[in-house]
Amino acid sequence: MGLDLRFLAISRRSSLRSLTTLAALSLALTKIGSAADLSQAVVRQKVNVVTLAPNLTAEPRPASQGAIVRNENVVRTGTESRAELEFTDLTLARLGSNSIFSFDAQARAMTFTRGAVLFSKPTNSGAIELRSGAITAAITGSTGFISNVPLGGIKTSVRNPVSQKGTTTLVGMLEGKLVGGAHWRDARGRQQTTNFRLGPGEMLVAQPGRPPVIAQFDIPRFLRTSPLITGFSHPLPNQLELDRAVAEYRADERRGFVEQRNILISSQPVRLAWTGYNSPNRGSFDASVAQLSHQSQSTTSTSPGGGFINVGGTGIIRGQLVWDTSADLDLHLTLPDQQQVFFANRSVTFNGGKATATLDHDNLGGTIDAPPNHRVENIAVNGVPAPGTYSFFVNSFSTSNPSDPFSLRVNFNGRTQLVTGNLGAEQNSTPVTVQVPPGG
Repeated sequence: MGLDLRFLAISRRSSLRSLTTLAALSLALTKIGSAADLSQAVVRQKVNVVTLAPNLTAEPRPASQGAIVRNENVVRTGTESRAELEFTDLTLARLGSNSIFSFDAQARAMTFTRGAVLFSKPTNSGAIELRSGAITAAITGSTGFISNVPLGGIKTSVRNPVSQKGTTTLVGMLEGKLVGGAHWRDARGRQQTTNFRLGPGEMLVAQPGRPPVIAQFDIPRFLRTSPLITGFSHPLPNQLELDRAVAEYRADERRGFVEQRNILISSQPVRLAWTGYNSPNRGSFDASVAQLSHQSQSTTSTSPGGGFINVGGTGIIRGQLVWDTSADLDLHLTLPDQQQVFFANRSVTFNGGKATATLDHDNLGGTIDAPPNHRVENIAVNGVPAPGTYSFFVNSFSTSNPSDPFSLRVNFNGRTQLVTGNLGAEQNSTPVTVQVPPGG
């Protein structure tokens, strides 16, 4: 997964605010106003595939705009899909692509099983508990987002919505406050709880086996670019509070309180990515944290020739992944604007609509694309590519083998680069980059 850390920051004033107990969370949950009502919600807006089921294991059915979502119902969105739910008390939940959402009216709790969700809650209604991965938190009146992604990736979660490998959970606040606790296990397997408070522009990153980290993110850029904001036709109800949060963030920036740098977790940088829909819809905010992976026995060479297998289309820039085992390897491309092209986002239009980047198909390892036993994936860029860096890499998504050999070829402007090697489960290859100068 590509890196885009430019809009992230760690605030000099921001840190984990440890609480001696979870008393603040318990107190917030007991102050439930009479105006609050989570008994049901209505699907106020839907795009593409949105389904509704009585519970997590029941057969999902297509949900239409205006459909009623009742207590413990499960709402799912497909790839390149999104939905907006409005509760009786005017609380909103906006679901990005590949999301799973449910709520418990009696416990006044919203559960985010997978995907990215933006929530917006009026200040005059009672407290709501948020549950996502290892995080439990309480809000009264505020706007924020949660991203909950299995460490194995989206395809694992399609087969099993709750990943057995754990999840990366991010929760951030655009305005208002959030009080909660994040549970994790240390190296000895002992469960630990880190209590936290989040204010506007603060985001908590929680992952199994390590303490959570709080960082500051760029509120103005999020509001300007996130499809959880721009991908919906209705304005958010807490606009005055959002405007105030933006003004305060910019004031902190001018005073030097915001320091732009990478976030480190156990000496590994946070990977934050934006997964786009096909143009003109930019896509759902989908953030995940992963350790830098390593590639064994890799070799790199360049040549003026091609060497491509005649599978898949050609392009101004072309990357081709080839492997010969039943493993599920995936080809990824990070574009100059940090959009990702991969199995969950197969086609992206960029550079103001002048260029496209497309993955031809997602080979799960069971299809032989070329004799005798070659599995092949191609990503081709056509049109007028934007200037900047194009980064191709291979991810070993799923395998039963100790490692799998592969080759990655990338061609641009008559020059082919080649990386070969072996990848173990969930490892990434050395990236192959192409630099497109201004003017192409």
